[in-house]
Amino acid sequence: MKSLKTNFWLDAFILAGFLVALQPRMTGISIHEWFTLAATATLIVHVLLHWDWVIGITKKFFSNLFHISRLNYLVDGLLFIGFIVVITSGLVISQSVLPTFGIQIAGSRSWREIHNLSSNLTLLFVALHFALHWSWVKNTFNRLLIKPFPHRVPQARALPQPMNTASMKDAKAL
Repeated sequence: MKSLKTNFWLDAFILAGFLVALQPRMTGISIHEWFTLAATATLIVHVLLHWDWVIGITKKFFSNLFHISRLNYLVDGLLFIGFIVVITSGLVISQSVLPTFGIQIAGSRSWREIHNLSSNLTLLFVALHFALHWSWVKNTFNRLLIKPFPHRVPQARALPQPMNTASMKDAKAL
């Protein structure tokens, strides 16, 4: 079930969704909230697809583990916490999703500030996560989107060459 193609497209969707969600003025608050709620489901799927990695690294964290794996684990942990804070604070200040279900929460200005700050910090963690996985992103992009299409290199056509004068004299002699 955990295929390269599934991981790539799920990750691409999450990244695009997160970047769109960072601009609620672009979509309006209602679409921003519902879209982010749907994106939360993709985050859950992402974590579940990588759950074996999370368990494996957690068990090895203080033992024989490469430094990059520890850094990756810490960034992913901060990213997870960031998304939890963004989602929770977003629900508290919700103007559309919760009222649809008849739930009213008096979201204060503090919750809005927490939401904005956690969104910006989470963007930083997303950028770090992306940078740590750049080699995978680049290689997978090439494997799935570039290599399947054969590249046609136009073959050079021979251009007519002017005959030199010695060749012309030989041609006339015939």
